[in-house]
Amino acid sequence: MEPNQPADMKEGPSNGDLPRTDTLRKIISIKNINNVVPIISNSFRIEQVFRDEKKLTDLVTHRPEYRDEDLTIDELLTKLWAKKIHYPMTDDHNLARVAQYYQVEQDGSDVAKEEYLEFLNSTLLEINENEQGYEDTVRGLKKEAHTLLFSEVVRRLDYPRYPEDITDPLTLLAKMPFPVYVTTSYHDFLERALIDEKKEPRTQVIFEEGKEYDNAADHYPDQGFNPTVTNPVVYHLFGLENYPGSLVLSEDDYMKFLVSVVSDNNTQKAVVPPRLRRALASSHLLLMGYYLRDWDFRVLFRFILNYRQSGDSAKKSIFIQLKPQKGDQHLLDYLERYFDMKRFEIEWGASEKFIRKLWDVWKGQQP
Repeated sequence: MEPNQPADMKEGPSNGDLPRTDTLRKIISIKNINNVVPIISNSFRIEQVFRDEKKLTDLVTHRPEYRDEDLTIDELLTKLWAKKIHYPMTDDHNLARVAQYYQVEQDGSDVAKEEYLEFLNSTLLEINENEQGYEDTVRGLKKEAHTLLFSEVVRRLDYPRYPEDITDPLTLLAKMPFPVYVTTSYHDFLERALIDEKKEPRTQVIFEEGKEYDNAADHYPDQGFNPTVTNPVVYHLFGLENYPGSLVLSEDDYMKFLVSVVSDNNTQKAVVPPRLRRALASSHLLLMGYYLRDWDFRVLFRFILNYRQSGDSAKKSIFIQLKPQKGDQHLLDYLERYFDMKRFEIEWGASEKFIRKLWDVWKGQQP
């Protein structure tokens, strides 16, 4: 995705900039803040890590748009992985399908998920091999690459590399007083940001029913845990890299996830804990970093609607989405009507910039 040329930064709905401050101020109010749940995609941080510094800055300072035919950073990475594993079909940018193919090649085992995580590590290390100031770090990391989590490799290589005058959007999100965070990320970037803000997050993973993982006791949903601003919970819907087998990565994985949550009627040990169900049903949701065409968004949205109240009783929520550069106005109107029916307002723009605005609105309400 290529950002468009710099645009006027004036706030307000008349110039198409985001957010529509009236809606946002109603949601991000002092009395409402505990009833707001940010939902962060996997590609949100991945794209920040693999994007060059100028384009990364543009997401925060400009009004980017994209062409439907452009591939995202995530899709470009998938093409590299597809080439490495000799994926034979033309849709080599589709991660769910590439992973599906490789899972079949590996007789349905979790090897495909493990190798995908290793691919992310090796690709990032290769990019930094000749990066001035990081040569020694890369050499050291290569010796540990098979045992290190991707999130740790990212940390040691100082990603994302924003200029000093721009605060990492994830840091701003962590500074805000949310007791509940939801993510479809496979990595603990959100927890690391919260810890940096002197908070003590609890990681809870929605594991597939019947699957057990070594040393995962602390990450199973705790029905009795009561999250607070200083001790928030981070729900990982699609698995965590600490347990590669837990990743929801292929088409089959996504289908199994949907089936398991729809048929989840275990009252003693529910797959989706009651607290998360209540948060999805009765909170203002902020969906950030998703693309309409991706499997993770489509499955996530159906998952959310499984618990949302219908009609005007549902809390107004916001879905942040880059506006297509050549977007037909009829298409844009249709999308806005569709999401409005589900009580979601579309904000056209980059999630990074939305978080900056979110922070400004919140700070502006402080005494």
